[in-house]
Amino acid sequence: MKQIRILHLFPKRLCLYGEYGNVAVLARTLETLGNNVEVISYEDGTLSFEDVDMVYVGAGTEDAIWEANRLLQPHKQIIKNAVADGISFLATGNAMALFGSELTYDGVAAAALEIYSYKTEMSSKKRHLADALGKDTDGNIYVGFINTGCVYIGTDKPVMELLLGKKLGNDKVTPAEGYREGSFFATQLIGPVLTKNPHLLSTFVKKLTGEEYTIDPNSNLQKAYEIAKQELLNRLNG
Repeated sequence: MKQIRILHLFPKRLCLYGEYGNVAVLARTLETLGNNVEVISYEDGTLSFEDVDMVYVGAGTEDAIWEANRLLQPHKQIIKNAVADGISFLATGNAMALFGSELTYDGVAAAALEIYSYKTEMSSKKRHLADALGKDTDGNIYVGFINTGCVYIGTDKPVMELLLGKKLGNDKVTPAEGYREGSFFATQLIGPVLTKNPHLLSTFVKKLTGEEYTIDPNSNLQKAYEIAKQELLNRLNG
């Protein structure tokens, strides 16, 4: 049995599409495997990564992302240290904007956390949204929905290539989606991404336990994923 601590950044500010479900399903899965899981919530004040194994941050309104970026600025160095130390990070929806070099909101620019070099242009007026189906270099298929006001420039290490919803890629020109480097994983997909994509849930369970974990093919999670994947593949293939 392992003691696992998950730090959930801004569970109130950045939970626009029920992102708490990602933390809930991960914690429940880890506990089912016999681990002791502690979920720590952070909204403001002192931020610590002591004994933290994973950090999760979800999507929010554009105003909420702008405010979260402001609140995180005093903690920029310790967040950089946490990433460098190999703590697992999962960012979904527009939370990816926080970890780039610069965030521009309706023409007003501010420094982001400056962990990675990509820049984000965020708009309150123009949105990009549709169902999405993607495939990574390992052959994993991702299903979900993208609803964003963000355009990401310079994301040279994407998670996947979009097969359906190609114009929803990071830069809204190419189908490259998300950002992955080391222990950091970000995707524009919103909502309970780990529930919708069991293989990604398995990935994070392995990261946190060091052991392989395969979702039961007869589980509701896997069955729901297979149905969603087939429906989107049918749409892709006409």
